Amino acid sequence: MMKNIEKYRSAFIDALELEEDEAWGDLALGETREWDSLGHMILISTIEDVFDVSLDSEWITEFNSYQSGMELLNRLGVDFVNE
Repeated sequence: MMKNIEKYRSAFIDALELEEDEAWGDLALGETREWDSLGHMILISTIEDVFDVSLDSEWITEFNSYQSGMELLNRLGVDFVNE
């Protein structure tokens, strides 16, 4: 069974067509070439499917970096540390 961090990275790889050796901490909406507005909507949809969560428009706006996405998911009960 995949850990949440693996699922999270896999969602980025699938949605944004990134390489597995990506510098994850540096990923940011509008700064990472593959993470444009279309990529963002695909990523949000993928994240919602993978973690069975629903992100409202405010949270979708807050989700603007790899790290901020993890923090939002953590607030929705997705644990990246103690799994």
